[in-house]
Amino acid sequence: MIKNNHTKTLVKSSMLAALIFIVTFLVAIPVPGTSAYVNMGDSVIYCAGMLLNVPWAAAAAGIGSALADWAIGFPVYIPATLIIKGLMGLLCAAMMKSGKFSRFVLASIIGGSIMFVGYFVYEVLFMGGWGYAVQTLIGNLIQWAGGVAGAIALYHPVKRIRGALQ
Repeated sequence: MIKNNHTKTLVKSSMLAALIFIVTFLVAIPVPGTSAYVNMGDSVIYCAGMLLNVPWAAAAAGIGSALADWAIGFPVYIPATLIIKGLMGLLCAAMMKSGKFSRFVLASIIGGSIMFVGYFVYEVLFMGGWGYAVQTLIGNLIQWAGGVAGAIALYHPVKRIRGALQ
């Protein structure tokens, strides 16, 4: 039974990593003047936090998002994305034990703040300094808001899926 549960968790995590990759890859809107892009993959990361436990949600979020950076042609972001999106998945999974709507929204908002601050710090340190990082702020704010809004729209269907998977 334990091996079976591990296999089920691995399959759920892999499927969510693939879904994060697909949504990020298909809904990638470049931010003019930067190498950043706005996507809806964050919505799926927040939902993965509701469906998976901490290490699995972190792995699905980090791997799915990093693969999308590679596929879209932004390999310079892969290390940052792996860590930042992994932390987003980790935090959301840790906060969403209850599955309550208010907790889900709060976890999504805080998860988005990790993305916003994380990429800003990465861009200051590794992508050309403050000037470059400031240029991406609006795109990252749009991604943050869009990711939270998308996750809120997905809350009830994902809650039903969560009940069916347990």
